[in-house]
Amino acid sequence: MHIVTKILVVFAAVLSLLLAALTMAYASNADAIKSSYSASENARVAAQLSASMSEQNSAERHAKDQAALKSLQNDLAAKDSENASLRAENSRLTSEVEVARAAEATASNQQKSIIATIDTQTNLLKKYAEEVAELRNQLLEGSKKEIELVDRINDLEAAREVLEQNLRAVKEQLEETKLSLQQAQSGGTATAGAPTIARELAGPVVRARVSEVMSTPAGDMVVISEGANRGIRESTKMHIVRGTQYIGSIEISTVEPTQSVGKVTFISGDSRVQKDDTVLSRLQ
Repeated sequence: MHIVTKILVVFAAVLSLLLAALTMAYASNADAIKSSYSASENARVAAQLSASMSEQNSAERHAKDQAALKSLQNDLAAKDSENASLRAENSRLTSEVEVARAAEATASNQQKSIIATIDTQTNLLKKYAEEVAELRNQLLEGSKKEIELVDRINDLEAAREVLEQNLRAVKEQLEETKLSLQQAQSGGTATAGAPTIARELAGPVVRARVSEVMSTPAGDMVVISEGANRGIRESTKMHIVRGTQYIGSIEISTVEPTQSVGKVTFISGDSRVQKDDTVLSRLQ
C-alpha cells in the first residue's frame, strides 16, 4: 500500500475518531442544551408565574394600602375633628375658669365686706347692749324713785284724807253747835226721836259714782262707790249729775267703809238715775 494511502487511511481514521468524538460531544452537548433550555423555559414560566403572582399580590397590597390609607385619612379627619372639639372645649373651660376666678374674687370681696359689716354690727350691738344696760339701770333707778315717790304720795294722800275727815268732822260739829245755838236762841230744844235733817258734807267735795240702781216700794235706791272712808255719814245729802246735767238728789241711809246706800229724794224733770252717773257731795 502506498504511503500516501496509508497516511490518508490514518488521517481518515483520525478524522473518524475526531468525528466520533465530536459526535459524542455534540450528543452530550445537545442533551445538556436541551436540559438547559428546558430548565430555562421552566424558569421563564416560573418567573412569569411568579411575576403574575407578584403583580397580583402587589395589586392586592396596593388595594390594602389604599384602604389602609383611606382608613388612616378618615382617622386623621376624625382626630382633627376631635382635636378641634377638644380645642373648643379647652377654650370653653378656660373661659369658665376665668369666670370662676372672677366669681371667686367677687365672692372673696363680698366675704371681706360681709366680715367688715359683721364686725361693725358686732361693735354696734355691743354699744347698744351697753347703752341698753345703762338705760335699764337708769330705768330701774327711776322706777325705784317713782315707787318711793308714789309711796310718799300715798302716805301724803292718806294723811290728807285723814286731815279732811278731821276737818269735816270739826265742821260738822261746828254746824251742829251752830244749829244747837240757833235752836237755843229760838227758845226750843231738840226733842228725842225728831227726824234728822239731811245736810251736805262740809269741806272738800267728795266725788263718787252710781254703781247700782234699785227700785223699791219706798222709791228708787242707789248704791254709790264711796263710804265712811271718805267721811260720808247717814243723812248726808248728795247730788247726782251726768256731765253738766243735774239729775237729782239722794239722802244716804246706810254707810259702809267703801260704799253707801241712799234714797233718791229729788229728780229733775223726767230724768232717771243711771249706773255710772256722777255723785257729788256738793254742787260746784
